Amino acid sequence: MDGSPPPEPARIEQQAQPSDGTQPTAPALLPPDSPGYTYGPTEYRPRQSREIALCNKASDFDWMYSGSMLLGFVGSQYASLGYLKHSDSPPVRLVGPGLIGFFWGGLLTGSYLSLPQCDPLWAWGAPPEGNVRAEWPVATAITLVAMVTAPAMDFVFLGPVPIDWPVPERSARVFIAMGTGALGSLFPYLVPPKTWAAKKEIERIRLGEVAGGPFLSYGYTF
Repeated sequence: MDGSPPPEPARIEQQAQPSDGTQPTAPALLPPDSPGYTYGPTEYRPRQSREIALCNKASDFDWMYSGSMLLGFVGSQYASLGYLKHSDSPPVRLVGPGLIGFFWGGLLTGSYLSLPQCDPLWAWGAPPEGNVRAEWPVATAITLVAMVTAPAMDFVFLGPVPIDWPVPERSARVFIAMGTGALGSLFPYLVPPKTWAAKKEIERIRLGEVAGGPFLSYGYTF
């Protein structure tokens, strides 16, 4: 005997038992949430079948929309010069600058929105962190141009102004053309060309595909 103390028995750790005497159970393993598809920072091409179909609509200039605005502008000039100008009623004569200004503003904005808005390799959409582009500066600029040039479009094609027209009527033609020019330039945003409508639909689809983001649905008949 060397006088050393005996070794202590090995301790066995036991799992604490519940107070009610039942056996402990392992925590249930929940399947992870399947995240939605997130576009990469350089994935600008249309990927889904719906996006590809919309991109085909937005890849060509909308000649029908711009042509209808041009036809309305030419028709309003013809009506103002051939019929409305020779009317004996001042309110009827003032219809001419109203129509000319409206279709002139619609032609300016409509031609801009009718430009190709998509390409098979490039379909722009807002990034997940938010839209960094604003549309109102271009809309405001076109509206101002339409307001300034609409009275000129009226008087250039009007020809000689009859001397019996009173001064208030001549001034009213300027302001009426300016007002309807502003309204006409905003009209294509309410009833857009197929190119612009398809572009906005692609943006809405991509906004709904952001992981964890809201889901939006939008319907439009082309």
